[in-house]
Amino acid sequence: MNLLRLFSVLTAFAMLFTLHARAQIGARPTPKLTPEQMAKIPVVALPIRDFKLLDSGTGWASTGGQLLLTTDSGAHWKDISPPNPNQDHYANVFFLDTNTGWVLLSGQARDGECAENDRSESDWAFHVASTVDGGNTWSETHVKMPSCDSGSVGPSLNDNGNLTFADKLNGWLMLEHESGSAFSFGSLFVTSDGGRTWHESKDNPGFYGDILAFPNGDIWASGGAGGDNELAVSHKGRSGFEDLSLPAPREIAPFDNPRYGLPEFADNHHGYEVVSYSTFKDSKSDLVLYETVDGGRTWKPDRILSNLYDGEMVGSTIVGSTWIVPFAFRGSKPSMVKLFAGDRKSVPDHKIGEFASCGHSFLNSSEGWRACSDGLSSTNDGGTTWASIAPRARNGVLTTAPVTSVTAPKPMKVRPIQLANPKTVSNAAIAPSSGLTSGIDQHLGFDDSTLPTPSEMQTWQQSGVRPENDGRAQIFFCGP
Repeated sequence: MNLLRLFSVLTAFAMLFTLHARAQIGARPTPKLTPEQMAKIPVVALPIRDFKLLDSGTGWASTGGQLLLTTDSGAHWKDISPPNPNQDHYANVFFLDTNTGWVLLSGQARDGECAENDRSESDWAFHVASTVDGGNTWSETHVKMPSCDSGSVGPSLNDNGNLTFADKLNGWLMLEHESGSAFSFGSLFVTSDGGRTWHESKDNPGFYGDILAFPNGDIWASGGAGGDNELAVSHKGRSGFEDLSLPAPREIAPFDNPRYGLPEFADNHHGYEVVSYSTFKDSKSDLVLYETVDGGRTWKPDRILSNLYDGEMVGSTIVGSTWIVPFAFRGSKPSMVKLFAGDRKSVPDHKIGEFASCGHSFLNSSEGWRACSDGLSSTNDGGTTWASIAPRARNGVLTTAPVTSVTAPKPMKVRPIQLANPKTVSNAAIAPSSGLTSGIDQHLGFDDSTLPTPSEMQTWQQSGVRPENDGRAQIFFCGP
């Protein structure tokens, strides 16, 4: 009995020693990189999902999960992201001025945000983070919805909510509800205390889309689903939304199928609206710029840009009275098409899919930002010259160092692999002779979602015909 007790005591001491050793191992700090090791890590430009120039040299940029601010035209960037322990996605960002802004966060519902009987992994919830000091501090509130079920609230992380503010107190929030794979509708929420509390509005445009509020009390909405696109407005002093329909000008008939964007207003009376008209006959589309001088109650066509393809992404903007439309063939230097009052122009001939999407944000006729395939850049001369202002990071830390250039290796000849019976060859037989190493590699390669056999790879190399996709991912390197 004593021996058994002694054995139990020794076993307990052994277990305590093991746990203590593991705790010591787990408590070891992550080794810090030396300056030499850090210098070898490449500097990358952060992907920009949304951005806005707020004042001369001052603006924000969002990666979709990080919010950055610059006050010196992109020479330095500061991380002003709101606290986000659950790694929720940025559904939308809106800044009224350089100090006052809001971020709409979407992600899985947290404990206590849904009824107990509704709580599941598919529940979706929204939060609004707000700042009044340029992102130095943030406060957050949960937007209470009738249901958290993602079957009714669209779980798409890229675009399932939009918010807008007319001033520091009064704002509106549009959330998307999915009623099917191709149809959705929106719920409109309202705040009158700067976003601290939200309640669902009785007035609704009847569709989900983008919204924009103006100090005069007007709220504009554009969007829709299932191939339809609508424009609606709620004017000051009126309840509810009214739909607007702008017929195509005679010179581009028989174009139809209009697609509306949000209007841009210089003041309470003078504004512009861009409409895309397409036809199913040849898949072409024209952009028409409408002008209003009575706050959007009546519109007249003013300028036309032709020879676009239906579905091409064109993020135009109005700077003063100049209509700026970005145009760039993929892989080429982006450019702009400028149209003035009464202009009728056509973009150069191109193939569908060759047109790169660009976005612009101008402060005045001289100073502006743009984001194209070549990254975020700025101009101080109205677009004649552009300078890169892309926020950059090394090992996840913001830096002012230039982006690390990748030097392509010299082309190498690839000799086809001759195998007697390719289907019976194991993975070990075609594995590289050297052992696998971890780290960052900057050689040429491609990432494919297939796992072709050696014979398929040989056929691909000789004919250029890509094997069918079976859903599995592999990475192949073609350089040393």
